[in-house]
Amino acid sequence: MDLLHSSGVSSTYYLQTHFSHSQGYFLSVSIATDLRNTFFLLFPIWFHVQQSEAIKLVWVAVVGDWVNLMLKWLLFGERPYWWVQETDYYGNSSQPMIEQFPMTCETGPGSPSGHAMGTAAVYYTMMSSLFALVLKEEGHQIRRWCMRVSLWTLFWCVQVCVCISRVFVAAHFPHQVITGVVIGILVAESLSRTQHIYKAGLRSYLFTSLLLLSLALLLYLFLQLAGIDLLWSVEKARCWCHQPEWVSVDTSPLASLFRNTGTLLGLGLGLHYPLHAHTNRVVFAKGTEGAIYRLICLSATLVLLQLFDTAFRPPVHVGALFYLLSFCKSATVPLATVSIVPYCVTAALGFKRRKLL
Repeated sequence: MDLLHSSGVSSTYYLQTHFSHSQGYFLSVSIATDLRNTFFLLFPIWFHVQQSEAIKLVWVAVVGDWVNLMLKWLLFGERPYWWVQETDYYGNSSQPMIEQFPMTCETGPGSPSGHAMGTAAVYYTMMSSLFALVLKEEGHQIRRWCMRVSLWTLFWCVQVCVCISRVFVAAHFPHQVITGVVIGILVAESLSRTQHIYKAGLRSYLFTSLLLLSLALLLYLFLQLAGIDLLWSVEKARCWCHQPEWVSVDTSPLASLFRNTGTLLGLGLGLHYPLHAHTNRVVFAKGTEGAIYRLICLSATLVLLQLFDTAFRPPVHVGALFYLLSFCKSATVPLATVSIVPYCVTAALGFKRRKLL
């Protein structure tokens, strides 16, 4: 493993020395592909375009990140920024001096990469939805083939940029990001074949959220009883990060666990909340009126979520309360997107509507 890790550190050093002028771009890619943007940005947009595909998007993101969490706890993956400072591999020779950034000092284990895995799963799901739309459209076979090639090219360009970005900031080794992409695609493909997620009732959402949370906590407790401290990576981050303020519990595996299960439960509540049922009984005229309604809902949702995210930030120093508040905050995002905002727009603007028979 030392040889594999040293090769990864050499890759990071090469990128940082030869592509230092692209630092801003690589940092932006890591920020943009954070999983939270799936819930705060991509999901609201997708929901007002293709509701069923947006539901699948959340399931893929949540289950994929849960799988990533379990693998991180079981694989004990190192991260470049701490491995290079504590290894004896280089002996008396000087070790590569790699630069750190605010997003470098993540506190979870490194394998597989959560950014690469989450991006692969989410964008594979979105591309699959676009593929289905392309296949439905009538047109010349060559034109449809070109569209498919273009979409696949875009998908892989995004994955390559994410992988390089994570290696550049010294958060992951190359083999970790490649593993993340492969597993992310497998998770997305598996869930795309699961029809239950489109028809899941509130009990299914509640049961699945509790099951994911319980299994992860049981594994955590089991490994703790076996004498394995799963907070080892947090201590390494605090020890080897150059700037203590860059180390945040918000990047820990437990934090992502509570965020994701809260998001899934919030989606279930939103889809089966009376407000959504009321809005769902409304059929808006096709054409301009329907487009205006969706545009207003989307705009209001994005503004509301950004204000909510800015105003409500759980304090990271309060331990268990932080996880509870993160759970509640995450549950509010899909609930507002699916039920609260559409209901308020319908009631406030008084669109002409007719009820389903």
